Amino acid sequence: MIGKKDSMTVQRGAEDTLPKLFLRNYRQWGRTRVAMRKKEHGVWKEHTWQDSYDRIKDIFIGLTGAGLVAGEKVAIIGDNDPEWFCSQLAIQSAGAIVVGINPGRTPDETQRAIERSQPKFVIAQDQEQVDKLLEIRDNLPSLEKIVYWNEKGLRHYENGSVVNLEDLIKDGQEAHRNRPIDFEEMVAKGHGSDIATLFCLWKNDDSPQIMTASHDFILSSVETVLAANPIDARHNYVCVMNPGWFYEQILGTGTSLLTGRKFNFAESGETSEADLREISPHSLAYPPQLWNQLALTIQNNMAEGAGLKRFMFNRCLALGCLATDRTLNGSKRGGVLINSIRSIAGFITLNPLLDKHGLDKVRVAYSGGGEVDPENLRFFHAIGVNLKHIFGSTKDGVVFIDPGEHRIEQ
Repeated sequence: MIGKKDSMTVQRGAEDTLPKLFLRNYRQWGRTRVAMRKKEHGVWKEHTWQDSYDRIKDIFIGLTGAGLVAGEKVAIIGDNDPEWFCSQLAIQSAGAIVVGINPGRTPDETQRAIERSQPKFVIAQDQEQVDKLLEIRDNLPSLEKIVYWNEKGLRHYENGSVVNLEDLIKDGQEAHRNRPIDFEEMVAKGHGSDIATLFCLWKNDDSPQIMTASHDFILSSVETVLAANPIDARHNYVCVMNPGWFYEQILGTGTSLLTGRKFNFAESGETSEADLREISPHSLAYPPQLWNQLALTIQNNMAEGAGLKRFMFNRCLALGCLATDRTLNGSKRGGVLINSIRSIAGFITLNPLLDKHGLDKVRVAYSGGGEVDPENLRFFHAIGVNLKHIFGSTKDGVVFIDPGEHRIEQ
Protein backbone atom coordinates (compact mmCIF):
# COMPACT_ATOMS: atom_id res chain seq x y z
CA MET A 1 0.00 0.00 0.00
CA ILE A 2 1.45 3.39 -0.98
CA GLY A 3 1.34 5.89 1.84
CA LYS A 4 -0.25 9.29 1.36
CA LYS A 5 3.09 11.07 1.21
CA ASP A 6 4.30 8.72 -1.52
CA SER A 7 1.15 8.79 -3.62
CA MET A 8 1.03 12.59 -3.64
CA THR A 9 4.04 12.86 -5.92
CA VAL A 10 2.77 10.58 -8.68
CA GLN A 11 0.51 13.41 -9.93
CA ARG A 12 1.96 16.43 -11.73
CA GLY A 13 -0.68 18.86 -10.49
CA ALA A 14 0.15 22.52 -11.01
CA GLU A 15 3.87 21.82 -11.33
CA ASP A 16 4.43 22.15 -15.08
CA THR A 17 8.24 22.40 -15.15
CA LEU A 18 11.05 20.21 -13.84
CA PRO A 19 12.27 22.83 -11.31
CA LYS A 20 8.71 23.25 -9.97
CA LEU A 21 8.50 19.50 -9.41
CA PHE A 22 11.84 19.62 -7.63
CA LEU A 23 10.62 22.42 -5.33
CA ARG A 24 7.47 20.45 -4.56
CA ASN A 25 9.52 17.43 -3.51
CA TYR A 26 11.90 19.57 -1.46
CA ARG A 27 8.99 21.16 0.41
CA GLN A 28 7.39 17.78 0.98
CA TRP A 29 10.45 15.85 2.14
CA GLY A 30 13.30 18.27 2.98
CA ARG A 31 15.78 16.39 5.15
CA THR A 32 13.49 13.42 5.80
CA ARG A 33 14.11 11.57 2.53
CA VAL A 34 17.09 10.88 0.27
CA ALA A 35 16.81 12.34 -3.23
CA MET A 36 20.11 11.08 -4.69
CA ARG A 37 22.95 8.73 -3.86
CA LYS A 38 26.40 8.66 -5.42
CA LYS A 39 29.04 6.04 -4.72
CA GLU A 40 32.38 7.63 -3.90
CA HIS A 41 35.47 5.63 -2.92
CA GLY A 42 33.30 2.59 -2.29
CA VAL A 43 30.79 4.37 -0.01
CA TRP A 44 27.30 5.55 -0.96
CA LYS A 45 27.03 9.29 -0.25
CA GLU A 46 23.45 10.38 0.32
CA HIS A 47 21.92 13.72 -0.68
CA THR A 48 18.55 14.64 0.83
CA TRP A 49 16.09 16.90 -0.96
CA GLN A 50 17.36 19.71 1.30
CA ASP A 51 20.97 19.01 0.30
CA SER A 52 19.98 19.03 -3.36
CA TYR A 53 18.02 22.28 -2.93
CA ASP A 54 21.05 23.99 -1.37
CA ARG A 55 23.35 22.84 -4.17
CA ILE A 56 20.96 23.75 -6.99
CA LYS A 57 20.40 27.19 -5.47
CA ASP A 58 24.16 27.74 -5.17
CA ILE A 59 24.76 26.85 -8.83
CA PHE A 60 21.80 29.05 -9.81
CA ILE A 61 23.43 31.96 -7.93
CA GLY A 62 26.76 31.31 -9.65
CA LEU A 63 25.27 31.19 -13.14
CA THR A 64 22.91 34.15 -12.80
CA GLY A 65 25.64 36.16 -11.09
CA ALA A 66 27.81 35.49 -14.17
CA GLY A 67 25.09 36.97 -16.36
CA LEU A 68 22.92 34.00 -17.37
CA VAL A 69 19.38 35.10 -18.23
CA ALA A 70 16.21 33.33 -19.33
CA GLY A 71 16.28 31.95 -22.84
CA GLU A 72 20.07 31.55 -23.00
CA LYS A 73 21.73 28.14 -23.23
CA VAL A 74 24.24 26.27 -21.09
CA ALA A 75 25.81 23.01 -22.23
CA ILE A 76 26.73 20.22 -19.80
CA ILE A 77 29.37 17.71 -20.79
CA GLY A 78 30.21 14.96 -18.32
CA ASP A 79 29.29 11.53 -17.03
CA ASN A 80 26.26 10.78 -14.85
CA ASP A 81 26.75 12.53 -11.53
CA PRO A 82 24.68 14.52 -9.00
CA GLU A 83 26.44 17.66 -10.26
CA TRP A 84 24.95 17.03 -13.74
CA PHE A 85 21.48 16.78 -12.18
CA CYS A 86 21.93 19.86 -9.98
CA SER A 87 23.45 21.92 -12.81
CA GLN A 88 20.54 21.01 -15.07
CA LEU A 89 17.93 22.16 -12.56
CA ALA A 90 19.90 25.32 -11.71
CA ILE A 91 20.02 26.27 -15.40
CA GLN A 92 16.33 25.55 -15.91
CA SER A 93 15.42 27.40 -12.70
CA ALA A 94 16.90 30.51 -14.30
CA GLY A 95 14.63 30.05 -17.32
CA ALA A 96 17.65 29.02 -19.39
CA ILE A 97 18.02 25.95 -21.59
CA VAL A 98 20.18 22.85 -21.03
CA VAL A 99 22.24 21.41 -23.89
CA GLY A 100 23.33 17.86 -23.11
CA ILE A 101 26.53 16.80 -24.91
CA ASN A 102 27.84 13.24 -24.75
CA PRO A 103 31.32 13.30 -23.13
CA GLY A 104 32.42 10.48 -25.44
CA ARG A 105 32.24 12.71 -28.53
CA THR A 106 35.48 13.75 -30.24
CA PRO A 107 36.68 17.38 -30.17
CA ASP A 108 35.43 17.86 -33.74
CA GLU A 109 31.99 16.40 -32.92
CA THR A 110 31.81 18.46 -29.71
CA GLN A 111 32.65 21.60 -31.69
CA ARG A 112 29.89 20.92 -34.20
CA ALA A 113 27.36 20.30 -31.41
CA ILE A 114 28.30 23.58 -29.70
CA GLU A 115 28.22 25.49 -32.99
CA ARG A 116 24.69 24.23 -33.65
CA SER A 117 23.36 24.91 -30.14
CA GLN A 118 25.26 28.15 -29.30
CA PRO A 119 25.51 27.88 -25.48
CA LYS A 120 26.76 30.87 -23.49
CA PHE A 121 28.58 28.65 -20.97
CA VAL A 122 29.70 25.02 -20.87
CA ILE A 123 29.76 23.14 -17.56
CA ALA A 124 32.33 20.34 -17.85
CA GLN A 125 33.11 17.48 -15.52
CA ASP A 126 36.90 17.28 -15.42
CA GLN A 127 40.29 17.91 -16.99
CA GLU A 128 39.61 15.60 -19.93
CA GLN A 129 36.54 17.57 -20.98
CA VAL A 130 38.14 20.96 -20.29
CA ASP A 131 41.17 20.04 -22.43
CA LYS A 132 38.83 18.99 -25.23
CA LEU A 133 37.00 22.31 -25.02
CA LEU A 134 40.22 24.34 -24.93
CA GLU A 135 41.39 22.52 -28.06
CA ILE A 136 38.39 23.91 -29.96
CA ARG A 137 37.94 27.14 -27.96
CA ASP A 138 39.26 29.47 -30.69
CA ASN A 139 36.57 28.19 -33.07
CA LEU A 140 33.77 29.02 -30.63
CA PRO A 141 33.68 32.82 -30.24
CA SER A 142 30.20 32.84 -28.67
CA LEU A 143 31.33 30.63 -25.76
CA GLU A 144 32.04 32.92 -22.78
CA LYS A 145 32.99 30.53 -19.98
CA ILE A 146 34.05 26.94 -19.38
CA VAL A 147 33.03 25.92 -15.86
CA TYR A 148 34.29 22.65 -14.31
CA TRP A 149 33.16 20.81 -11.21
CA ASN A 150 36.01 18.30 -10.67
CA GLU A 151 39.16 20.31 -10.07
CA LYS A 152 41.68 17.43 -10.10
CA GLY A 153 44.53 18.40 -12.44
CA LEU A 154 43.05 21.82 -13.19
CA ARG A 155 44.36 24.04 -10.40
CA HIS A 156 47.36 25.19 -12.45
CA TYR A 157 45.31 26.29 -15.47
CA GLU A 158 45.65 30.00 -16.17
CA ASN A 159 42.87 30.89 -18.58
CA GLY A 160 40.36 33.63 -17.89
CA SER A 161 37.54 31.74 -19.58
CA VAL A 162 38.04 28.60 -17.44
CA VAL A 163 36.63 28.73 -13.92
CA ASN A 164 35.99 26.32 -11.06
CA LEU A 165 32.29 25.93 -10.24
CA GLU A 166 32.98 26.78 -6.58
CA ASP A 167 34.67 30.04 -7.61
CA LEU A 168 31.75 30.84 -9.92
CA ILE A 169 29.39 30.38 -6.97
CA LYS A 170 31.48 32.70 -4.75
CA ASP A 171 31.52 35.37 -7.45
CA GLY A 172 27.78 34.91 -7.90
CA GLN A 173 27.12 35.41 -4.21
CA GLU A 174 28.98 38.71 -4.37
CA ALA A 175 27.02 39.77 -7.47
CA HIS A 176 23.73 38.86 -5.77
CA ARG A 177 24.49 41.18 -2.86
CA ASN A 178 24.25 44.10 -5.28
CA ARG A 179 21.60 42.64 -7.59
CA PRO A 180 19.66 39.91 -5.77
CA ILE A 181 17.61 37.41 -7.77
CA ASP A 182 15.13 35.29 -5.81
CA PHE A 183 15.60 31.61 -6.67
CA GLU A 184 12.07 30.42 -5.90
CA GLU A 185 10.48 33.40 -7.61
CA MET A 186 12.43 32.58 -10.77
CA VAL A 187 11.26 28.96 -10.61
CA ALA A 188 7.65 30.14 -10.24
CA LYS A 189 7.97 32.22 -13.42
CA GLY A 190 8.62 29.14 -15.54
CA HIS A 191 5.97 27.69 -17.85
CA GLY A 192 5.46 24.20 -19.23
CA SER A 193 5.75 25.58 -22.75
CA ASP A 194 9.28 26.90 -22.05
CA ILE A 195 12.11 25.03 -23.76
CA ALA A 196 13.82 22.86 -21.15
CA THR A 197 16.46 20.99 -23.10
CA LEU A 198 18.17 20.78 -26.46
CA PHE A 199 19.01 17.21 -27.41
CA CYS A 200 21.88 16.70 -29.82
CA LEU A 201 20.84 13.92 -32.21
CA TRP A 202 23.37 12.42 -34.59
CA LYS A 203 22.45 11.47 -38.14
CA ASN A 204 23.98 8.58 -40.04
CA ASP A 205 26.52 10.95 -41.63
CA ASP A 206 27.67 12.02 -38.11
CA SER A 207 26.20 15.50 -38.45
CA PRO A 208 24.43 16.88 -35.36
CA GLN A 209 20.75 17.72 -35.37
CA ILE A 210 19.30 19.79 -32.54
CA MET A 211 15.91 18.81 -31.12
CA THR A 212 14.12 21.19 -28.76
CA ALA A 213 12.03 19.78 -25.91
CA SER A 214 9.73 21.82 -23.67
CA HIS A 215 8.99 20.92 -20.06
CA ASP A 216 5.52 19.83 -21.18
CA PHE A 217 7.03 17.54 -23.84
CA ILE A 218 9.31 15.86 -21.30
CA LEU A 219 6.69 15.52 -18.56
CA SER A 220 3.95 14.23 -20.87
CA SER A 221 6.45 11.58 -22.01
CA VAL A 222 7.08 10.65 -18.37
CA GLU A 223 3.32 10.37 -17.77
CA THR A 224 3.02 8.03 -20.77
CA VAL A 225 5.68 5.77 -19.27
CA LEU A 226 4.11 5.81 -15.80
CA ALA A 227 0.63 5.08 -17.17
CA ALA A 228 1.99 1.86 -18.68
CA ASN A 229 4.35 0.92 -15.84
CA PRO A 230 3.69 2.64 -12.48
CA ILE A 231 6.64 3.72 -10.34
CA ASP A 232 6.42 5.38 -6.92
CA ALA A 233 8.60 7.09 -4.33
CA ARG A 234 9.64 3.83 -2.68
CA HIS A 235 11.52 2.69 -5.77
CA ASN A 236 15.13 3.04 -6.86
CA TYR A 237 16.69 3.94 -10.18
CA VAL A 238 20.36 3.78 -11.19
CA CYS A 239 21.53 6.33 -13.76
CA VAL A 240 23.90 4.31 -15.94
CA MET A 241 23.58 6.18 -19.24
CA ASN A 242 24.60 9.79 -19.89
CA PRO A 243 21.96 12.23 -18.56
CA GLY A 244 21.99 14.09 -21.89
CA TRP A 245 20.47 11.04 -23.60
CA PHE A 246 16.80 11.66 -24.45
CA TYR A 247 15.62 8.42 -22.83
CA GLU A 248 17.65 9.05 -19.68
CA GLN A 249 15.95 12.42 -19.27
CA ILE A 250 12.54 10.74 -19.48
CA LEU A 251 13.12 7.43 -17.69
CA GLY A 252 15.67 8.80 -15.22
CA THR A 253 15.51 12.50 -14.35
CA GLY A 254 11.90 13.20 -15.32
CA THR A 255 10.45 10.09 -13.69
CA SER A 256 12.47 10.62 -10.50
CA LEU A 257 11.23 14.20 -10.19
CA LEU A 258 7.61 13.33 -10.85
CA THR A 259 7.52 10.37 -8.45
CA GLY A 260 10.15 11.29 -5.84
CA ARG A 261 11.95 8.00 -6.50
CA LYS A 262 15.58 7.72 -5.34
CA PHE A 263 18.06 8.61 -8.06
CA ASN A 264 21.33 6.66 -7.78
CA PHE A 265 24.65 7.22 -9.55
CA ALA A 266 27.33 4.57 -9.96
CA GLU A 267 30.90 5.47 -8.99
CA SER A 268 32.23 4.83 -12.50
CA GLY A 269 31.63 2.77 -15.60
CA GLU A 270 34.02 0.14 -14.26
CA THR A 271 32.05 -0.29 -11.02
CA SER A 272 28.55 0.09 -12.50
CA GLU A 273 27.77 -3.64 -12.48
CA ALA A 274 28.69 -4.03 -8.81
CA ASP A 275 26.94 -0.77 -7.89
CA LEU A 276 23.83 -1.90 -9.77
CA ARG A 277 23.76 -5.11 -7.73
CA GLU A 278 24.00 -3.17 -4.45
CA ILE A 279 21.04 -0.95 -5.34
CA SER A 280 18.89 -3.58 -7.14
CA PRO A 281 16.81 -0.94 -8.95
CA HIS A 282 13.11 -1.31 -9.73
CA SER A 283 13.51 0.07 -13.26
CA LEU A 284 16.42 0.27 -15.66
CA ALA A 285 17.13 1.77 -19.09
CA TYR A 286 19.84 0.79 -21.57
CA PRO A 287 20.25 1.22 -25.32
CA PRO A 288 19.71 -2.07 -27.22
CA GLN A 289 23.40 -2.78 -27.76
CA LEU A 290 23.99 -2.94 -24.01
CA TRP A 291 21.07 -5.32 -23.50
CA ASN A 292 22.46 -7.53 -26.26
CA GLN A 293 25.89 -7.45 -24.62
CA LEU A 294 24.42 -8.28 -21.21
CA ALA A 295 22.53 -11.28 -22.62
CA LEU A 296 25.76 -12.58 -24.17
CA THR A 297 27.69 -12.04 -20.92
CA ILE A 298 25.12 -13.93 -18.81
CA GLN A 299 24.95 -16.84 -21.24
CA ASN A 300 28.74 -17.07 -21.54
CA ASN A 301 29.13 -17.05 -17.76
CA MET A 302 26.58 -19.83 -17.37
CA ALA A 303 28.19 -21.86 -20.16
CA GLU A 304 31.45 -21.77 -18.22
CA GLY A 305 29.79 -22.78 -14.94
CA ALA A 306 29.97 -26.12 -13.13
CA GLY A 307 28.06 -29.05 -14.62
CA LEU A 308 25.10 -29.09 -12.22
CA LYS A 309 24.79 -25.29 -12.28
CA ARG A 310 24.85 -25.27 -16.07
CA PHE A 311 22.31 -28.11 -16.23
CA MET A 312 19.88 -26.33 -13.88
CA PHE A 313 20.23 -23.05 -15.77
CA ASN A 314 19.49 -24.71 -19.11
CA ARG A 315 16.41 -26.49 -17.71
CA CYS A 316 15.10 -23.26 -16.13
CA LEU A 317 15.78 -21.35 -19.31
CA ALA A 318 13.89 -23.94 -21.36
CA LEU A 319 10.87 -23.67 -19.05
CA GLY A 320 11.08 -19.89 -19.14
CA CYS A 321 11.19 -19.88 -22.94
CA LEU A 322 8.20 -22.21 -23.09
CA ALA A 323 6.16 -19.97 -20.79
CA THR A 324 7.32 -16.85 -22.67
CA ASP A 325 6.37 -18.31 -26.04
CA ARG A 326 2.92 -19.28 -24.77
CA THR A 327 2.40 -15.74 -23.46
CA LEU A 328 3.58 -14.12 -26.68
CA ASN A 329 1.29 -16.41 -28.66
CA GLY A 330 -1.76 -15.01 -26.87
CA SER A 331 -2.05 -17.15 -23.75
CA LYS A 332 -2.10 -15.02 -20.61
CA ARG A 333 -0.32 -17.73 -18.69
CA GLY A 334 2.25 -20.32 -19.51
CA GLY A 335 0.11 -23.06 -17.94
CA VAL A 336 -0.35 -23.97 -14.27
CA LEU A 337 2.12 -26.87 -14.31
CA ILE A 338 4.73 -25.01 -16.33
CA ASN A 339 4.49 -21.91 -14.15
CA SER A 340 4.68 -23.94 -10.94
CA ILE A 341 7.76 -25.81 -12.04
CA ARG A 342 9.27 -22.63 -13.39
CA SER A 343 8.71 -20.80 -10.09
CA ILE A 344 10.44 -23.51 -8.10
CA ALA A 345 13.32 -23.81 -10.55
CA GLY A 346 13.61 -20.05 -10.78
CA PHE A 347 13.88 -19.72 -7.00
CA ILE A 348 16.77 -22.19 -7.03
CA THR A 349 18.67 -20.98 -10.11
CA LEU A 350 17.35 -17.85 -11.81
CA ASN A 351 16.80 -15.65 -8.76
CA PRO A 352 20.48 -15.84 -7.69
CA LEU A 353 21.44 -15.12 -11.32
CA LEU A 354 19.22 -12.02 -11.43
CA ASP A 355 20.59 -10.90 -8.07
CA LYS A 356 24.17 -11.19 -9.36
CA HIS A 357 23.39 -8.74 -12.15
CA GLY A 358 21.23 -6.36 -10.08
CA LEU A 359 18.05 -7.43 -11.89
CA ASP A 360 16.23 -9.20 -9.04
CA LYS A 361 13.88 -6.28 -8.21
CA VAL A 362 13.40 -4.87 -11.70
CA ARG A 363 9.69 -4.35 -12.36
CA VAL A 364 10.25 -3.09 -15.88
CA ALA A 365 13.38 -2.66 -17.99
CA TYR A 366 13.56 -0.50 -21.10
CA SER A 367 15.49 -0.67 -24.32
CA GLY A 368 15.54 2.94 -25.48
CA GLY A 369 15.49 3.94 -29.11
CA GLY A 370 16.00 0.55 -30.72
CA GLU A 371 15.08 -3.11 -30.65
CA VAL A 372 16.94 -5.81 -28.79
CA ASP A 373 17.72 -8.86 -30.92
CA PRO A 374 14.61 -11.10 -30.87
CA GLU A 375 16.44 -14.05 -29.33
CA ASN A 376 17.88 -11.86 -26.58
CA LEU A 377 14.48 -10.30 -25.88
CA ARG A 378 13.07 -13.83 -25.53
CA PHE A 379 16.01 -14.73 -23.28
CA PHE A 380 15.41 -11.84 -20.86
CA HIS A 381 11.70 -12.61 -20.61
CA ALA A 382 12.53 -16.27 -20.02
CA ILE A 383 14.77 -15.46 -17.03
CA GLY A 384 12.16 -13.09 -15.59
CA VAL A 385 13.23 -9.62 -16.80
CA ASN A 386 10.26 -7.60 -18.07
CA LEU A 387 12.16 -5.92 -20.92
CA LYS A 388 10.22 -3.55 -23.17
CA HIS A 389 11.07 -1.51 -26.25
CA ILE A 390 10.47 2.19 -25.91
CA PHE A 391 10.84 4.79 -28.65
CA GLY A 392 10.87 8.56 -28.82
CA SER A 393 8.97 10.61 -31.37
CA THR A 394 9.68 14.25 -32.20
CA LYS A 395 5.90 14.70 -32.51
CA ASP A 396 4.49 12.64 -29.66
CA GLY A 397 7.31 12.16 -27.14
CA VAL A 398 7.67 8.66 -25.76
CA VAL A 399 5.76 5.89 -27.51
CA PHE A 400 5.85 2.11 -27.26
CA ILE A 401 5.80 1.51 -31.01
CA ASP A 402 8.33 2.68 -33.59
CA PRO A 403 7.14 6.12 -34.82
CA GLY A 404 8.95 5.74 -38.15
CA GLU A 405 10.08 9.00 -39.74
CA HIS A 406 9.46 10.93 -36.50
CA ARG A 407 11.68 8.61 -34.46
CA ILE A 408 14.30 10.14 -32.15
CA GLU A 409 17.75 8.62 -32.58
CA GLN A 410 20.92 9.45 -30.66
